[in-house]
Order: sequence, then C-alpha cells, then structure tokens
Amino acid sequence: MATSKYDQLVQLPYLDAVCGETLRLDAPANIISRQPIQDVVLPLSKPIRGLDGTWMQEVPIPRGTGLFVGIWGSNRNKELWGDEAMEWKPERWLSPLPRALVDAQIPGVATHLMTFIGGGRSCIGFKFAELNMKVILSVLIKAFEFKPSGKPIVWNAAPVRYPTVGTESNVAELPIKVGLI
Repeated sequence: MATSKYDQLVQLPYLDAVCGETLRLDAPANIISRQPIQDVVLPLSKPIRGLDGTWMQEVPIPRGTGLFVGIWGSNRNKELWGDEAMEWKPERWLSPLPRALVDAQIPGVATHLMTFIGGGRSCIGFKFAELNMKVILSVLIKAFEFKPSGKPIVWNAAPVRYPTVGTESNVAELPIKVGLI
C-alpha cells in the first residue's frame, strides 16, 4: 500500500526539528493578552518574594485583571532551554529535551512551546499552520537556494513580529537572494 504525501511529510524528523525550532525562537507573536472571567489563583513554577517580603507559591488574580502571557520569554527561557536558548539549533529537537523543560510541563498545544498557547483558548489552526509550514518548506527547499542579502535585518516587536531593513524603516520587508537549484 502506497503512503500518502502527507504521511511522508510528517515523517521527516529534521523538517520537524527545523519547524519546531523556528516556531520556538521566532514565534509570530511575542505576547498575548488574557483576562480571567472569574477569580483564579495562578500557581507559580517556583516561589517569588512579594513586595512585603513574604514568599508566595501562587498569585491570586481577580476577575477582569488584564494579563500578558510572555510567549517570547517562555520559548527562550535559559532555565528551561539551557544556555543555548537564544540560538537557532534544530538539532535540539532530535535528542532528548532538557529535563527542566520536560518537568516544567509547559501548557502549550505544541510540544513544550507557548507559540500557539494552550487550553481552551489555544490556536485552533496550529496543526494547519505546522503542516502549511512543512509543505511550503519542502517544496521551496528542493527548487531554490536562499542566501542572506547582506542588509541588516531587525525584527520588530509588535502584536505580530515583522522584519525591517535596519532601524530607520518601519516597512515590513525581508530581502533575500533566491536562486534556482
């Protein structure tokens, strides 16, 4: 029985690693806001000292309080991802992940990532986004060669991150050299 192109595509470990690492290091959104509809208690992964000097293991969050979830911070946390957390290393996904990361039980829908958030308000299209990324990469990589343009690229923090050439522009652009293979 022949396997489908989908079956072949989802069984490429290095492509999985490249996509996972890209979504970890360069998530489209840096932060996301949430607001509880009822009073909740937020458990902390480790205790913190409050302004009054007492140690807290959880924080009460009143209904309606605006919260920001730091996707960028979670996906690049050196305590979880190790000293190379700021480096793009797809190979990290091909071997066992750091114990601290596994033990942290990050609640994201994608393996140990907050890129698509988790729970009832997670991204309903995350599997489609992952598959779309893999399909596009698998097609383009076979046909084209990509090289940096040599221009300085700056990634800008906004509700959705975007690249610009240098710091003088606010126009989203990412010049690259593309050649046929």
